[in-house]
Amino acid sequence: RTRLRKFPSLVNCSTIDWFTPWPEDALSTVAKSFFAQTTMDKPVREAVVAMCGYLQQTVRDLSSEFYSELRRYNYVTPTSYLE
Repeated sequence: RTRLRKFPSLVNCSTIDWFTPWPEDALSTVAKSFFAQTTMDKPVREAVVAMCGYLQQTVRDLSSEFYSELRRYNYVTPTSYLE
């Protein structure tokens, strides 16, 4: 506590990453509800839902590879999936 009072930027300029990766079933559920009102055949809708989850996981994997090679962060959060 005393150290934080001496160096307030440790608190003011810090970011804590509270996001954890979503499980596959959560990604599918969100995609299904998003595309529920869209007119498309059932097999096409299922393929689109599967593709949404695949893309989110692929971006997450590539972001960690990006960090390991260039030491730069690319944050992939649940909010970016919902957008």
